[in-house]
Amino acid sequence: MLKTLAGNKKYLLILVILLQIGILTAMVVNSYQIIARGDKVTLKVEPLDPRSLFQGDYVILSYPFNNLNLNKVEHDLDLDKINYQQDIYLALEPKGEAWEPVLATQNPARVKDKTYLTGKVLYLRPEPQPILHLKFNIENFFVPEGKGKEIEKQIQEGVVYAQVSVYKGKARVMGLVSK
Repeated sequence: MLKTLAGNKKYLLILVILLQIGILTAMVVNSYQIIARGDKVTLKVEPLDPRSLFQGDYVILSYPFNNLNLNKVEHDLDLDKINYQQDIYLALEPKGEAWEPVLATQNPARVKDKTYLTGKVLYLRPEPQPILHLKFNIENFFVPEGKGKEIEKQIQEGVVYAQVSVYKGKARVMGLVSK
């Protein structure tokens, strides 16, 4: 009986190790899918206060649609039912040098066949015009050491775009380009 119990512990340990390896592998594959299968889009980066732009070796990025003016984009949102951390699907289309939002919705079926980002509601400012503040998890980007000041200057001049890979609403920043 002791041998059987010891053998079961051995198999249980092996099972736990394999489960952990499986979870880590799934996380890597999910992240890779966004990069490998995603649509490549270019997004305009807006300048931020330079005092809070850098923390370590990454830059904090802001996009025009982080503060989405609902008067300037088609939407089917019921503003009385917008909640913190609620998913908002933002369909994008190319316009000029960058992709821009064309539709904001709470219904994922409306953007299923489009290139879209999934954002989380931070808050809604309803007056004087409805502005929806959103987060998309593409607001941070790691930069090579020593390049931060140069990138900060370019962003302040308004000539930086983010190259982003978008797949099923999830996105990863691939790089920053100056135009």
